[in-house]
Amino acid sequence: MNQMLNDVKREALARFLRALEIGGTYIFLVSTYVSIAVNSLSMGLMSVTLLGISITERKWPVRRTPLDYYFAGFLIVQIIATIFSSDPLQSIILSKRILLIGLVYFFATIVTTEIRARRLVATLLGTAVIVSVIGVLKLLLGGPGDNTRLGIFQFYMTTSELMTIGTLLLFPFAIHPRTPRNVRWLVIAAMLPVLVSLWATVTRGAYVAVTAGVLFIAIVRNRRVVIPVILLVAVIILFAPPYIKGRIESIVDVNHPENKVRLELWKAGIAIFKDHPVVGVGDIDTGRLIDKYADPSLPRLWGHLHNTLLQVLVNYGVIGFIVFVAMFVKVARVEWGVFTLVREDWFKGSFAVGVLAALVAFFVNGLTEWNFGDQEVITLIWTTLGMLIGIGGLTHGSSPPEPQKTQAAPEPA
Repeated sequence: MNQMLNDVKREALARFLRALEIGGTYIFLVSTYVSIAVNSLSMGLMSVTLLGISITERKWPVRRTPLDYYFAGFLIVQIIATIFSSDPLQSIILSKRILLIGLVYFFATIVTTEIRARRLVATLLGTAVIVSVIGVLKLLLGGPGDNTRLGIFQFYMTTSELMTIGTLLLFPFAIHPRTPRNVRWLVIAAMLPVLVSLWATVTRGAYVAVTAGVLFIAIVRNRRVVIPVILLVAVIILFAPPYIKGRIESIVDVNHPENKVRLELWKAGIAIFKDHPVVGVGDIDTGRLIDKYADPSLPRLWGHLHNTLLQVLVNYGVIGFIVFVAMFVKVARVEWGVFTLVREDWFKGSFAVGVLAALVAFFVNGLTEWNFGDQEVITLIWTTLGMLIGIGGLTHGSSPPEPQKTQAAPEPA
C-alpha cells in the first residue's frame, strides 16, 4: 500500500516537473529575442526540472547525439586553454559559454512529437516576428537618433544577427512547393517586418550573411529562385538611401576606416597566435593583448578580434582550432543528414534547410564578427540544432541520420 502511494506521489511529481519543464522551455524561446537575463534564468529552470525528472523517474532522459565526442573534445580544449591561460580566472568565467551546448541535448530530448516540434518552432519564429514589429514601431515613432542603426532589445549588431537567423528560418517555408497556401502567405507577411528591422540595423556583415543564407536556400531548395534573389539584391543596393548605400559600398573599400581597423586587428591576432600557437591564450578578453600587439594608433575599443575563426585560433591555439572546425563540420553534416531525409516534408524540410542556412550565415558573419562569443546568437544556433536533431529522431528513429551520398527518397504523404 505504501509503495503504491509512493508511486502515485512520484508520478504526480513527475507530471508537475514536466509541466514546469515545458513552461520554462516556452519562456526560454520567447526570451531568446527579448532578454538575455530572462533567457539565462529560464535555462536554469529547464536544467533543474530535467534533473528533477531524471531523479523522479529513475532514468537519464537525455538523448545522445552524433556530436557527443566532438562536444567532449571542445570541453577538453577549454580546460587545457584555461590551465595555460595568462588569466585563468577570467578564462573560467568566460568558458561558461560551453554550458550553452546543453541546449542541443535539451531540445533533442524534448522534441518527442511533431506537434510539439511545430509548437516550439512557431513560438521561436512568432517571437522573432513580434520583436521585429516592435523594431518597425521604434523606427516609425522614435526620434532621429533612434533611427540611425536599429537595436531593438539588444545592441544593433546582435539585433542584426537575430533578424538574420529569423529571416533564414522563415524564408524556406515561403518557397517550399508543399507549404500550405495560408501558411505561405502568413510567412511572407511575417518576413516583411523582420527584413525591415534587419535593414534598419545597417550592419554590413548581416547584409552579406543573410544574402549568402538566402542564396544557399535557393540553390538547395529551389534554384528557380536564385536569379530573382540576385536581381532583388541588385535593386535594393541600387535604390538604397545614401547612408545605407554608402555602408554597402564600403564592404569592399579597404581604405574605409572600419575596414582598416579590422585589418589591423587581424594583424594583431596573427601576431598573438604566433606567440601562443599550441593551446592559445585562453577564453579571455583579448583587449589588453590587442593593445600590446596592435598598431599604437589603433583606437582602444575592442576586446576581441572581429573574426570568429581567428579568435578561436588565438583563444585555443591550433589544437583547439582543429577541434572547433571539426565540431562544426560535424554539425553541418548532421544537419544536412536530417535535411536529406525530410526535405520533401514542408514543415520538417523547410526548418531543416533554414537551420543549415543559419549556420552558413553564422560563419559568413563570423568573418568580421566574434559571433561565437555572442550569447544570444550562439544560443539560437545550439537551440535550432537541438530541435533539428529531435525532428530527425522522429523521422528516422532514436537518432538522426548521417549524411547520405545519394538523395533520400521523398517522405510518404
